[in-house]
Amino acid sequence: MNMSDVEMRHIAEMVAALGKADGKRTATTAGELNRQQICAALGVSESTIRRLEQAGLPYTPVGARSKRYDLEECKNWLKENNQCPSGTTKKAGSTSASWSMAKEFTESCRKAQLRVMPS
Repeated sequence: MNMSDVEMRHIAEMVAALGKADGKRTATTAGELNRQQICAALGVSESTIRRLEQAGLPYTPVGARSKRYDLEECKNWLKENNQCPSGTTKKAGSTSASWSMAKEFTESCRKAQLRVMPS
């Protein structure tokens, strides 16, 4: 569940763009934001926010399941932690290798079925 370098660079660029904005703060960007609001403010998806939480994105638990995010804290955290530990995720094997294994398994099942079921 690690983020790619491209995703991290995109988030860092979005945070930098937010920091360079004219300084006007709206009601949705001030104070504590819920997950949907922080997603909109940073321009990322909810699944990205969940991955960032697992990586250490600061938030405040509210109740049993809700969380609130401080936009400035999140922006600072993203600036400090913009490096992704690349190479730690396992990449899937080639598709052709997967298909050949599936085909081999299917053929072995058919042979076993032919042995069991007399014709």
